Amino acid sequence: MMSDMNKCPDVAAVLEGLLQVVKVEYQSSGQLSSEVLHSLHLLHGQSLLNALDLIDSKKVTKVISSSGRWVYQVTGSSGTPYVCLPNSIFCQCPAFKYAVVKRRDSVMCKHVLAAHLSTAMGTNEEKNVSDEYIMDILAHMD
Repeated sequence: MMSDMNKCPDVAAVLEGLLQVVKVEYQSSGQLSSEVLHSLHLLHGQSLLNALDLIDSKKVTKVISSSGRWVYQVTGSSGTPYVCLPNSIFCQCPAFKYAVVKRRDSVMCKHVLAAHLSTAMGTNEEKNVSDEYIMDILAHMD
């Protein structure tokens, strides 16, 4: 079922629209309605619950350099930090490579979903670093 959604050109628009609703709802009430959670679950399945757990555990960090460059660093459930690029569905994790790229049965991995949701909710941690630190992160991406 998820692979059919990856072929639909409107998936990105649906996701962007849902993130806007998440932003408005969470900023106004501090929670998400069951309708929004249900819609997110329809698109992401188990990844949604895993992403929300990462957010609750404060595992999503927006790493910002002094020049304004930034990436997400999301610590996975195994303790491994993964880099997720802004405005992208790319992640270093094995699930991205296999479930998103090869099998195409997921729209995005839990790390990217957590990064997007935490940004919309305004709950991600921020870490200010040097430009060299960001360049080092990018240089060591697989």
